[in-house]
Amino acid sequence: MKELRVNQPRQARSRATMERILSAVEQLLAEKPFDQITIAEISARSSSAPTAVYARFSDKMAVLLAVHERFRERTVSKIFAAIEDPDRKSLPFDEFLFYVAREMVTLYRDNRRLLRSVLLADNAVMYAHAAELATSLSIAIAGRMAPCVTEEQRPRAERDLDFAIRTALALVQQELIFGAQRTTRFDYSAEEVLERVIQLLMGALEPYLAAGTAAPQR
Repeated sequence: MKELRVNQPRQARSRATMERILSAVEQLLAEKPFDQITIAEISARSSSAPTAVYARFSDKMAVLLAVHERFRERTVSKIFAAIEDPDRKSLPFDEFLFYVAREMVTLYRDNRRLLRSVLLADNAVMYAHAAELATSLSIAIAGRMAPCVTEEQRPRAERDLDFAIRTALALVQQELIFGAQRTTRFDYSAEEVLERVIQLLMGALEPYLAAGTAAPQR
């Protein structure tokens, strides 16, 4: 596997150029798949010379790696900000889980082209970063779940939660890979997929949760 090189900038001007390049790629991904984006387009959209792009990235796949890393950092920050949000801290756990599931499904759909490109990249570094995102999500939800289960139940509850998250992410990732191609017997609306992801997560935790955690009214 070819090693991807991303040269991290040290000076403010170089950092600004890097940000312009990464933002340009995100803008282009809103318009077309990554494999149709060229270095020339990235250069033009970011107002940077092609030499400036190659000075920071070994090739186009290295650009994708950096864009995904920025996405991952932003997403992890958002997850933990939601955990610490005073308004959401007071939510019952099932309502909090509904919020997280909705954000997760929306996040994947809004970044469909970026994440599809990562899944198809066949690159161990990108896959490791994607796995770290799933792990961070599991840790965040487990932390919010902790007061709802006993100390004795927690190890098993966290394991079941982690597996349910992996399963939910696999469903969303399948949508990304297959796109408009139907992969199931039935059509599932965006709302039904969200409801079923919530059911999947809550179903894994139901044996452990304290009484009175019925699904929230929506």
